[in-house]
Amino acid sequence: MGINSTNPQVTFDVNGTASTVAAADGMRAPRITLAQLNAKTGYNTNHIGALLYVTDLTGGSTVVATAQVTTTGYYYFDGSAWQSVVAKSGSAVFIASLGSGNGSATAATIPASAFTTVPLTTVVKNVGGGVWNPATSIYTVPTAGTYIIKSSIRLVDGSPGRNVFQAVNTSNSDIPDGIWDTNSGGRWTMLYTRIAYFNKNDQLRLYIYSDGATANISDASLNIVLLSQN
Repeated sequence: MGINSTNPQVTFDVNGTASTVAAADGMRAPRITLAQLNAKTGYNTNHIGALLYVTDLTGGSTVVATAQVTTTGYYYFDGSAWQSVVAKSGSAVFIASLGSGNGSATAATIPASAFTTVPLTTVVKNVGGGVWNPATSIYTVPTAGTYIIKSSIRLVDGSPGRNVFQAVNTSNSDIPDGIWDTNSGGRWTMLYTRIAYFNKNDQLRLYIYSDGATANISDASLNIVLLSQN
């Protein structure tokens, strides 16, 4: 179908009138307030890809599907929730975690003496188009840019002391931007922060190396913040 076109080149081909100064060119998605969107609970996987422009945030999110709607702008439906079309610089684009905060409970067991991806089980936030694979715990970067990476690993309380390596990167390996530390044997959390440039479609994972002993992890987290797009 073509609009202002007698020879459409795609399924829906819209041509503007750029040479007419008085004509306001453009396409506009349906406009809706967050309060109105909260009330529309009939969206399901049949509506993946639906596009809306949220004009007003009064009242905030009252349902899980709109939890990521925090600013006015364009949002698309991913099958279960509304996601921002454009990742906002300076904001978290991805947050995931493992564990419940109980330092005596084992949430994941990492084998000894191997660089191993941590199986994060709970996604708290995922906006801007990045893809999370729960089977592999890999996050695919949606856009090239500079990111702040923050992560943490907590061993089960009383774990025997050993050298531990932590990093967030595109592969499980000992990289200069990773960090080595030795756990104390009591209550021990290892924090990691990195600023790095990643290309679109880079696949990031949080991983550790536990030197000579199995690592029983009670909690872990990964937070990815977009600083600037390049």
